[in-house]
Amino acid sequence: MAMIPSEEPQVVEDDRFVGHVLHDGEYHIKRLLGQDASSKLYLAAHTTLATPLALKQVQADGALPESVVDELDYILHGGDISRRPFPGRDEQEVFFPVTGGTHTDLFLREALLMARLQHPALPTLYDYFSEDGYWYLVMNYVPGRTLRQQLQIETALSPLEALSYCMQVCDVLDYLHRQEPPLIYCALQPENIVLLPDKSSMLINLANARYFKEPPFFSEEEPGTHTRYTAPEFAPNGASIDIRADIYSLGMILQEMVLGTHPQASTEPREYPPMPVSTMLNGIIKLATQADPCERYQSAHVLFLALERAYRVEERLDYQRRLFGQSLQSDKIRVHAEQRSRQDGSAKEMGSGQHHNDETEVVFSTRDLEQRRADREMLQQIRRERLDHDQMEQQFASVDESLQRRSSMSLSQLSLHTLEGSPARRRRKPVQILTFQRAIQISFGLALMLFLVMASLLLYARLQPAKEHIQIGSTSVTSATHPQSGTMSNAWLRLPSLPRPEADTAAVYVEQRGHPYVYVNGAYSSPRHPSYDHALYRYDVTGTRWEVAQTAFPGMVNNAATVDERNTIYFTVGYSSDSYDVPSLLYTYQPETGQLKKIIPPDPISIGFASALFADQQGHLYLTQGFSHPGNSHAQAGTGWYRYDIATTHWQHLADLPVGLGYVVISSDEQGHLLLFGGSTDAGQQQQTNSIYSYDIAHNSWTQAATSLPQAISSASGCTIVPGKLALIGGFDKAQQRGKDSSWLIDTQTLQIQPLIPFTAGGSVLGASACDGHGHAFVVRGADDPQLPTQDFWQLQVHY
Repeated sequence: MAMIPSEEPQVVEDDRFVGHVLHDGEYHIKRLLGQDASSKLYLAAHTTLATPLALKQVQADGALPESVVDELDYILHGGDISRRPFPGRDEQEVFFPVTGGTHTDLFLREALLMARLQHPALPTLYDYFSEDGYWYLVMNYVPGRTLRQQLQIETALSPLEALSYCMQVCDVLDYLHRQEPPLIYCALQPENIVLLPDKSSMLINLANARYFKEPPFFSEEEPGTHTRYTAPEFAPNGASIDIRADIYSLGMILQEMVLGTHPQASTEPREYPPMPVSTMLNGIIKLATQADPCERYQSAHVLFLALERAYRVEERLDYQRRLFGQSLQSDKIRVHAEQRSRQDGSAKEMGSGQHHNDETEVVFSTRDLEQRRADREMLQQIRRERLDHDQMEQQFASVDESLQRRSSMSLSQLSLHTLEGSPARRRRKPVQILTFQRAIQISFGLALMLFLVMASLLLYARLQPAKEHIQIGSTSVTSATHPQSGTMSNAWLRLPSLPRPEADTAAVYVEQRGHPYVYVNGAYSSPRHPSYDHALYRYDVTGTRWEVAQTAFPGMVNNAATVDERNTIYFTVGYSSDSYDVPSLLYTYQPETGQLKKIIPPDPISIGFASALFADQQGHLYLTQGFSHPGNSHAQAGTGWYRYDIATTHWQHLADLPVGLGYVVISSDEQGHLLLFGGSTDAGQQQQTNSIYSYDIAHNSWTQAATSLPQAISSASGCTIVPGKLALIGGFDKAQQRGKDSSWLIDTQTLQIQPLIPFTAGGSVLGASACDGHGHAFVVRGADDPQLPTQDFWQLQVHY
């Protein structure tokens, strides 16, 4: 169910490599994207995967050292990118060896840095190879134009746009500077900043980056390193620079973006010409570009905070300019108005009634009237909406009052009210007093009616579950109270939306120091590029708000997550949106520290996408195999069933599943058995099942339960909402190719199944659920149409 973006064919340029197929027919070169003195960048397509790629070509003037090959192979083929790949080595090993070939040295530096680093605004390295005298880096394709190209088109950017891009670059620099040892970009200039269509940006070309105090290895200055954006303290061997050199370069870029002129490096203080920016922004530029590093901002994070404050100031100025016009035009209008005032005064003194034809006055009056008309129309619209809302509220209140009044009446009162209001009753002018005999007859009749009604209600209650009316915001739903479950009721509540649309994701509930959170990894976000979200989010249950826990989280799609007894979160990767394959590995994440680690299973263990993951709270993880081949809807799920011992890091291949299944939900019956609910044998979910399978932990054996689910359910989300009760939500409707809105409550010991009220938002597929165990399930809806993820986030409440 994971989606991969495709790229429309582009016009090829005249280059001898365009049209060639490289690396044993794997990469087809489409066109030349750009080039410099030492490299060329091509747009390419993988002959199997429907995704665009970028190939960077560098002349191979030397062989790669064995240590570089080992590290690249380790990281690109299953190593842990969150730590140094070779524990025990001296810290100097993070630096780069020298081969004697200038181009190869630059190539290996960029390859190692791209492999070691992970940030949404940095390119991702997929592969590397050599062919016909050239090295090639295979990375994700970044559509858009460079900042240099944009400045050639627009000359200058608006202060808000310039600040937005600078803050994004600042975030990347802060990430680089927090590496150990700190990494200095060194070649920060508009040519290396790519502006994407969605107003985000990426930093490219890491070939000239160097670690702090890295030993010099170039005998002469690298090409393209020293530019007008380079800090004054920069030396060819790079020995004298630190992270503040990047601060200087970014300050020069910011100056060029808002001024529209090429800055020139100077050791003298600058006086900038007037420009339509705030005094604060001018001060930031001056402080960031000081010749003495000690007088600049001392970190990218501090500069980011300053830019953030300046952005708020510029927002207010921008609003004022749009409301009142540019200050220069306003001054001109003011001068003309003063002149007109003096002319009017003179005319009045002379008793003249002559009218002056002043163009400026017309412009001023027109602008002012248009603004007032727009304000008036807006106020009228708001008023109409408020009146409509009040009218609707009154109607609802009237209906509710009527219903409450009727429900509070006794049966005898209702009958008498009806009797008194009858036409025959109204025709009687005088008030007649009933005789004692007549009163007895009426009382007997009413008593008989009451007996019949109560008997009917009692019979209906024994045959049907009672209904309870619940109001949720503006949505009215009905929850069921089932005789066999006592006084159970349930309701749906809409919560604040996710930061981005998400589908094919996973979620867990975690309490940190008594504070509840729901963690959700970014996954499939949009059918448009970029399609995937590489972040980790958490929802503050008490504060009812979303937060970003990690910005550079490994790309995970159609994966699973669970949390153990020590509050460590475990993620399967599923389909990797970093490498566009299905790596067999796990990640562990510590919410308290933000530490991320990788767990690589041994070769016999295979973990794919749409697999299931469960922590038994006794130091073990249980996993199903899932699917191993993406892009093939007919692929069959594996039957692998595994256990991972957390303390000893030991893997065990347990008794295979009775049937290969993906998209299943795992739960425990708290009596030594694990239960698998539903699922599908094929990746396209056309062969779904309603079966329930039970795994006996002590005897390592499987049995099929006599009870089945009410319907075939696949790709549903589920969690233990109260002890012994599993909430099962949504699923994939293969006939309609949409999500299901059904919800179920399953007793994991008796396997009794009760229908809950349907999911209020509609269909839910590729979603995720996380339960607190106290009657609340936090539900990421995922999607109704699998192609269109939503930001919907809901809470299912179950009460007893």
